[in-house]
Amino acid sequence: MRRWLDMAASCQLARRIALDAGMHAVAGMVDFMPRMKERMTTCRLIEDIEYARHGGESLFLDILQPIAPGPHPVLIYCHGGGFASGSKRTHRAIAAAYASHGYLVCNVDYRLAPKHPFPAALEDACGAWMWAADHVIDYGGDKHRVGLAGESAGANLALAVTLACCTPRPEPFAAPLFERGVRPVLALLYCGFLQSSKPERYLRSGVSALAAGIARDAARSYLGKFAGNPDAEHELADPLCVVEAMTVTPGLPPLFIAAGLDDPVAADSQRLEIALKRLHSPCASHYYPGETHAFHVMFWREQAVRCWRDSFGFLQHYFPVKV
Repeated sequence: MRRWLDMAASCQLARRIALDAGMHAVAGMVDFMPRMKERMTTCRLIEDIEYARHGGESLFLDILQPIAPGPHPVLIYCHGGGFASGSKRTHRAIAAAYASHGYLVCNVDYRLAPKHPFPAALEDACGAWMWAADHVIDYGGDKHRVGLAGESAGANLALAVTLACCTPRPEPFAAPLFERGVRPVLALLYCGFLQSSKPERYLRSGVSALAAGIARDAARSYLGKFAGNPDAEHELADPLCVVEAMTVTPGLPPLFIAAGLDDPVAADSQRLEIALKRLHSPCASHYYPGETHAFHVMFWREQAVRCWRDSFGFLQHYFPVKV
């Protein structure tokens, strides 16, 4: 309850608070599903590990550690929610899916807008990457095999952290990642909201007024007055645009791109695919007809099963679990 009171105090929209409450309620029910129980028997859940502090506020992640002997390849997972909702708790089932396949998962909480606008979420995601570089070995992780994953806003963060690792950046929260010299082995981007600015692009045929309004609200809460016209300081809020502006590849890792073709933000994934192919940068793109935003979390759906099969095939190719 305190979470939602805090969201209300930070002027969150009522529909966002309701969505967040619903996501947490569903997460609690999922814990009792046989498939989730089966997955959790294959790993250990280590909750609320502090990975950073900002303004006296502690930031936490959970680790899902495979029971099988390590060292395990590592995935850092950034949840979605329009930069304003969701948590590591709401996305535990996704983290458990990876862990049940032998990946040590760092399931990250980050500060939410509008109370904490850009660059807070990205600053936290960068902090989680730096923490992982120092500490995953303590939990049986392989520090030489670390990747990123995320959906929607989390895919935005995963791509931005990848860029910070692979390109020299001026931002004080991003520069240390490149200097550290630890590069992600890969990144998985599901239904990516990869350009958070200029939400007016959703005012087009085929996009409902509700979907356009959600995109507008996410942009305004995350970027404030810069939502319509971001400046150079907000460049990493639009990691897609950073990639599109590249003329040579900086050595990006292989990227897995997945989107439903009825998703209003599917165009972001398609633009990223085009940019990566122009750069001759490795990527695997998968599009699912008739599916909308975040369809892959509906594990029982045929297309969701296909998406997970595709993603684990990608992981096994570039990021295999050593038996």
